[in-house]
Amino acid sequence: MKGIDFMDNLFTPDEFINAIRDTLPNAINEKKLPANMEIPFNHATSYIIKSGTIAGYISRDIESKSSQLYSFFSKGDFILFGQVFDDFSGMTFETLAPTSVYSIKQKDLQYLLHFPENSPFLYYIMKRFGVHYYLKSHLSMRVKENVLIQAIFNICFLRHPDLKEFDRLLTLPKEYTASRIKEYSTLSQAGFYKHLKHAYEQKLLLKSEVGLQVDLERMEELYPSTIPKKAF
Repeated sequence: MKGIDFMDNLFTPDEFINAIRDTLPNAINEKKLPANMEIPFNHATSYIIKSGTIAGYISRDIESKSSQLYSFFSKGDFILFGQVFDDFSGMTFETLAPTSVYSIKQKDLQYLLHFPENSPFLYYIMKRFGVHYYLKSHLSMRVKENVLIQAIFNICFLRHPDLKEFDRLLTLPKEYTASRIKEYSTLSQAGFYKHLKHAYEQKLLLKSEVGLQVDLERMEELYPSTIPKKAF
């Protein structure tokens, strides 16, 4: 993809982990989680995703026990971090595929972030959070005909922030199923499948044995407003 200025990362995820290890050598532990596992909510531990995919769900309303898929979290994302600053417990997380994470005790993370010289770490974490919120808000700003395209772009960007690495096609893993993309998009079932069919007809989306393929150049050509022109 050409002529697009995407987000410049202050750290890569690996650099961030190494920086924590340099400061607190015993603070990080690596864990492997199976697919379809709900990650226990507690006030002691935060997780940094090394590989795999985790879905974040939020309650539809205060009294309802049902939840909606809010976003997809992958390499470099933090989960269960909000508790460092407050008692937020409105989001639950579930692995969608075998996932590797780094666990860090929140008391160690609080200690690390206490020092002014480590403020870039906090910036990195909050910027990762902010991208999820920012992209999700775009779904409500699009006309219905363009919501699915925006949702697909969001998912691609969250999975691979540097889309310039891809000449044309980006393949999403099989855990990004149509039903999960529909739930993320907030479209009705009828609306979602209508626009999904159209996206296939436009050759924006291609089916493959390894997962859904997205033609990024075609998306930029047909829906230029979906692709940000400035970093965020």
